[in-house]
Amino acid sequence: MSAFLEAHPMLLFALEAGVALFLLIFIVVWTMGTAKKHPRPTRAPADHPSRSGQPAQPGEDNGGAR
Repeated sequence: MSAFLEAHPMLLFALEAGVALFLLIFIVVWTMGTAKKHPRPTRAPADHPSRSGQPAQPGEDNGGAR
């Protein structure tokens, strides 16, 4: 095996790049699948302060945004 890699030194780098590309695609597909299982709501509920049309008063909980 060592003689083969000495004859083709860039093969090891190509193999490593292929594994890295496979892992990147796998991680992206995995995370996209999770987003489809737990979609975010598209609109706030009717009783949410952001739907009232008035700015939040100081001291009111605004969902963690500061």
